[in-house]
Amino acid sequence: MKILSGYSLTIQSGCNVIIYPGTGLTAEEIYNSGTMVLESSSNEMAAASLIHDIYDDNGGTGVVQIRQFIRGGQTPGGDYRWHYIASPVPNVAVTTYNTQNLAQYIESLVTGSDNSVGWVAYDGYQYSTGTTLGNTFNSLTIGKGYNYYSSADAIITYTGQINAGSRNSPVTCGSGYPDYQGYNLIGNPYAACLDWDSNWDLATPAFVNNAIYFTLNGAVASYVGGIGADGGTGTIPPLQGFFVKVNPGAVSVPLRPGARVHNVEQLRYKKKSTAGDSAIDTISFVRLKMRGSNDSTDLVVRFNKNATNAFDAKYDAYEFSKTSGDINIWTTFAGTDYSINGLPFPETGIEVPVGINLKLNGTFRLLLSEMNKLENYSILLKDSYTNQLINLRNGEYAEFTSSPGSITDRYVLVINKSATAVADISSSGRRFAIYSSPGKIINIRMVSDIPVSDKGTITVYDMTGRKLYQQKNVDWHGPNDTKMVNMDARTSGLVLVEVLTGNIKVVEKVLLH
Repeated sequence: MKILSGYSLTIQSGCNVIIYPGTGLTAEEIYNSGTMVLESSSNEMAAASLIHDIYDDNGGTGVVQIRQFIRGGQTPGGDYRWHYIASPVPNVAVTTYNTQNLAQYIESLVTGSDNSVGWVAYDGYQYSTGTTLGNTFNSLTIGKGYNYYSSADAIITYTGQINAGSRNSPVTCGSGYPDYQGYNLIGNPYAACLDWDSNWDLATPAFVNNAIYFTLNGAVASYVGGIGADGGTGTIPPLQGFFVKVNPGAVSVPLRPGARVHNVEQLRYKKKSTAGDSAIDTISFVRLKMRGSNDSTDLVVRFNKNATNAFDAKYDAYEFSKTSGDINIWTTFAGTDYSINGLPFPETGIEVPVGINLKLNGTFRLLLSEMNKLENYSILLKDSYTNQLINLRNGEYAEFTSSPGSITDRYVLVINKSATAVADISSSGRRFAIYSSPGKIINIRMVSDIPVSDKGTITVYDMTGRKLYQQKNVDWHGPNDTKMVNMDARTSGLVLVEVLTGNIKVVEKVLLH
């Protein structure tokens, strides 16, 4: 990793200056009579980066080339690997690409609950309907994003003067369908990373949500206010397009050169940088990850004293697409689907349903991959199909096998405050089946042998950790021995049932009707 700085750079005729991936150059003035190349690698492990203010090509004798590696083909699940792209040089012709697969997104075409109508090819072909519209383009506009697919790996070369000035990217927002309208595909207009948070501070655009959305391996990553999901990051790489969501009244999104940064560790196509994680250290959040045999995806639930249970432009990112990529997870709260869900700190506890979409058969695992500044909270996952409660904070995980399809009624993320009795949950296997029956009755049935000499304890807690019931010195008499607990008629909703016998502890979450 190298970053070089200087007041001016002069490239003589016949000379070459090459900026390799993982390196950056800052020069206030560039005088070019030769050739400058911002190189790309075959696996695009990082971006070449250039920050400058003035460029002189000596009457057109100097040449600048920026090369961009494009991963082509399809994902294992059959998704086409489309990439959001952007050009920092003017008038790049569509013939630079395989023009049958170069598209723009036209927000004004979205007049209902179908975002797909916004995708239109360079020649006016509307992908969702198969009709040809009058919306065509012959070259790329700086500050606008585009969508590109290549059937095989390719390197695209951009030639021309690199933009160093401010850009106002035009945006629109229809009305009547707020969940679907207002999405605009814009693009990084620079040859360096654009620090989105810094740009936000510089521009403070009205009517524009803070979240941004990217493509990554056929799926969509997101970022908002210091934290990302699915690899989303706030340092937008060069040549990168990204979506923003605006509200009625928005006219443009300002993109400012003062927000340019060298982040040469920032991997192309939004895989998370190893740099710049200090902002995350100040955020209270949980990251839930789903792993398959060939892929993984994640979601974030974050907490802030200024957040609300509704959508917050500073803290929330929508679930941009449930069906992009081979696997997807999201949370749903108050009827809205989120990839990053910002909520106020719960006074006692909170339950957040988790949605899943699969395009592949397989065995999948849900686990806690990251947690920060939630020392006084338990992090649990309820499996509504098996009535199990999984203590994610203790390293437990949920594993399931599924065919392709959506699962929206099985898993619930449960986060409780000051639940000391709950936070220490650990299970040693499924020795008991615990379930409810009408009349506020909890049934505990032994399903495998334990030493009958071991007397046990049955304890019931509410979701804040408050003890509702306890019975000690319980005798067990082998498999299928069932104990019944008659709860108070006033007790309803979800409770935690703990069975402790010898060195065996089993905890289940039960819904009392």
